[in-house]
Amino acid sequence: MITTTLSDDMKRNIDCWLRQLPVAYRTRRCTVGRWNEISIRNQRNNGAKTERQKILDGECGARLFVFDFTDAWVLCGYAEIVKALHDNAGYEKPNHDGQTSAYYIGIENIRHILIPKIEAVRP
Repeated sequence: MITTTLSDDMKRNIDCWLRQLPVAYRTRRCTVGRWNEISIRNQRNNGAKTERQKILDGECGARLFVFDFTDAWVLCGYAEIVKALHDNAGYEKPNHDGQTSAYYIGIENIRHILIPKIEAVRP
């Protein structure tokens, strides 16, 4: 795995590369079962371009999205995220900061792979 430049992250939503696969990596501080949703930054009051806008405008370079929940990883392909956004498969909700909002997509509305985390077994 290779990490990217700040420019790749900010302009193209690429956090790292797995060989030639550009990956967007998102950390979540809850279990996947708490909400059964993934989220994408939807709007900023300062007018800066958001992840959703970059995806819909074709400026997102990531082809795999990894959502790292406390109990599992949820993997979604870029095309699935685009389809969910075009189909309005989610909903917008303001964030607690009062400056941004997120777009939430239920994982039942998007093709994904869920990989449960297991604790390492020590001999």
